[in-house]
Amino acid sequence: MKMNMSDSPLKQKQAGVYINANDIDVTDASLDPTLSKVWTDETTGEIAVSVERVLFDSLLDVAARYLEPNGFSLNLENLLATIDSMRLGVFASVASKNGPDGRAVAKRLIPGLYMHLPRVKTVGPTLTRFYDEIGRYERELARLQDIEAKARKIAEVSAKDETGRAAIEALQSENQALRAELGRLSSRLNLAEQALKSSAAETDGDVMPNGIRSCVIRAVRPAEGTVLLKSGEQQFSCPLRRLDGVPSLNARGLAYYEGGVLKSVMIFDPAPAPFEFQLADVMAVEGRKIKVRYSDRREGLLTMAADQAVPGVGVRIIAKLATGFLVDILPVAVAGDSVIADMVFDEQTKRQLHEEFAEGLND
Repeated sequence: MKMNMSDSPLKQKQAGVYINANDIDVTDASLDPTLSKVWTDETTGEIAVSVERVLFDSLLDVAARYLEPNGFSLNLENLLATIDSMRLGVFASVASKNGPDGRAVAKRLIPGLYMHLPRVKTVGPTLTRFYDEIGRYERELARLQDIEAKARKIAEVSAKDETGRAAIEALQSENQALRAELGRLSSRLNLAEQALKSSAAETDGDVMPNGIRSCVIRAVRPAEGTVLLKSGEQQFSCPLRRLDGVPSLNARGLAYYEGGVLKSVMIFDPAPAPFEFQLADVMAVEGRKIKVRYSDRREGLLTMAADQAVPGVGVRIIAKLATGFLVDILPVAVAGDSVIADMVFDEQTKRQLHEEFAEGLND
């Protein structure tokens, strides 16, 4: 994507703002500080600024610098919308002829940062996740409020009948439990909104041993075999197979780092739900993708990680499942001295005995 800079007609032909590698070849370009500038298009709301003018500034500070002068409030939605549009590009002067591949050929350049002022019909991925998280809390609050309203109406009707006193007492107890849960959810909603609006760094690292930080689960995606967790100011996509079970949303735990790389995660508040294990046979292998068939004839697909050995067709394995989705496989021969295999065989035997016993009763 190329945009002309609003200077003299001569410079408009020679220089421009480029934010797409398909538009310009910068292989042989030299760095030219004289191209430093701030470029705006009031009609479209596009803004570009050479990097050295915003060096060492945070993205929030850069977004705020251009929101207020253009009439936008410094609220979270406007800041996230602007950050979602940010792209790195270059201010460049180009040769009079394009290169063999049809792209403009840069002669001189200076790195730049491109952004777009908030647009009503455009929502970026960061802002979408913010809306989704707040929406989940609001839906749950609405559900609990509806239950409480129905319970209150039943209590009012029952109060007119002398025989309904026991029912009223039971409803009052249930209402108290619902109010407590409603209070907890409201508190979590407030904490989530405050965390998203605040840019202050967490202080948990000050009291943790080196390499260990607190973390919280932000999303659980069994279909993708991953969980999204936040630790400090960073977010990581962690393979679900590396955890001890399936965590719940907003569950807390500890993350271990080594050399700045996430090595392991332990979730404890609340404890994760255990995985389900089933015997299965490998039916097909294509690259790092495998297809397995469970003992109940259902099938599952899994893409093996780079550090995992791909089994051959016909190999019997133990499938690790999270809410019905295949997240990992364990060869039967090395699955903890066959402890898990014995457990699966035991469950299958119990099921067969139960079915045979049920058929005998029918006879």
